[in-house]
Amino acid sequence: MKNILGIDVGQKRIGIAISRDGIVSSFGIISNFDLDQAIVEIGQIIRKEQVLKIIIGVPKNKNTLQADKIHKVAIELAKKLNILIEYVDESFTSSEAERILKNSNLDPKTEKYKEEIDKISAKLILEQYLNNND
Repeated sequence: MKNILGIDVGQKRIGIAISRDGIVSSFGIISNFDLDQAIVEIGQIIRKEQVLKIIIGVPKNKNTLQADKIHKVAIELAKKLNILIEYVDESFTSSEAERILKNSNLDPKTEKYKEEIDKISAKLILEQYLNNND
């Protein structure tokens, strides 16, 4: 089985998770991204990790500025990296990630907490895709 990347596109960060042989784990964060730099970094991950496709979370209500931004990122990734992109509904992934972190010692106002939310959200997006596509 080839590796699959899960991506949570946020306002300031992109959370990344990876599935290796069906096992999903958080991979990292691209912080304060501009689109071109994010594509370069994701391209490096794809080559290094031999990724077959990318799963991107999109809000169920697709008529939002955030959904437009996510689609723009997806189109550029597909075009510049020549990789298959698939979408899953990301509704509630951030709130589920917050629930998961509820008992952590992280302060919700810190950048570290927000990065963890994005990484967990990407992991949840990828797990959802794998659970629905076995």
